[in-house]
Amino acid sequence: MRVADLIARIEAVAAPARAASWDRSGVQIAGTAQACTRLAVTLDPLPDVVEQALDWGAEVVLAHHPLTLSPRLPDRLDDYHRVLALVLTSGATLYSAHTSLDVVTDGPAGWLADALALTGRRILEPAGRVPHLALRFAAKGRAEALQAALAALPGVTAFALGSDGIEAVCPPRLRQSAQAAALAAVPEAALAAVQELTEPAEVYGYGLVGDLPSPVAPQALLAQLGELLPRAFFTLAGSLPDRISRLAYCPGSGADMALRAFAAGADVYVTGDLKYHQAQAVPAGRCLIDVGHFSLEEVMMRRFAALLAAECGPDGPEVRYFPGRDPMAACRPDDHVARDE
Repeated sequence: MRVADLIARIEAVAAPARAASWDRSGVQIAGTAQACTRLAVTLDPLPDVVEQALDWGAEVVLAHHPLTLSPRLPDRLDDYHRVLALVLTSGATLYSAHTSLDVVTDGPAGWLADALALTGRRILEPAGRVPHLALRFAAKGRAEALQAALAALPGVTAFALGSDGIEAVCPPRLRQSAQAAALAAVPEAALAAVQELTEPAEVYGYGLVGDLPSPVAPQALLAQLGELLPRAFFTLAGSLPDRISRLAYCPGSGADMALRAFAAGADVYVTGDLKYHQAQAVPAGRCLIDVGHFSLEEVMMRRFAALLAAECGPDGPEVRYFPGRDPMAACRPDDHVARDE
């Protein structure tokens, strides 16, 4: 697969236009390799991980976090300098899907909501709107078959325009799927027009809040999080309610959205990077569970890697996930105290 086509696949999910204004999502280091047979995916572009990926033969390394948010000269020997040297001498491309992926709550960033089967989901902090598209197809007397095929796609609404035409309304991310479904059902179908609508529009943003299938005891929720997340300890602020019905979460560093989560009715808010004064501000009867910056995003990137492998198919590059490491660890005060034998 051409590197340019692979990047287009990545950006079809994590559109750079949706990234935060302060972010550096996108190509971090442009490569000279034009084709990609191996795609490495990881959370952080750390030197040892990048080196492993390049030794494996990756022509593209996809990381969540950018190489740097403030580009500078490689004027000192540090991790930034080492990653630049590794990637530039290999001819590979380093790409970051950072906040452009964080806002894909109907995709990889929504993995915990899927795992917990949250219903009535709402975005915690909206960041923008993407207008839906109206796709008009000429069906040549086969409008009924075309409408049925398009209407079967989740997120697509199809209307008949007489016996020879169909209009399908869908978010931009489903355009290719709608066109493929139309051609599979009616090979002679032709896309006659594409129109961007003012309404409806798809809201995107950070974090989700939703209702659990049924109220659970806090011990049950903590046990479930322990099974889902690659971390053996959590930090709690506030107090766990007797029963938890509504939960909110935000991958990465989302503690500053805690009051927004509780205002949305969340009994519990799951995120990372909790600070002292943020912990003090947790309302009575509510709880913030800090699972660390690493854990939610590590699983998110694993899911993204699997999604890209499925979408690229057997003719696309081989996709391998390179695990990250949580820089935080739990210990008791006496864990490292020397003891007399």
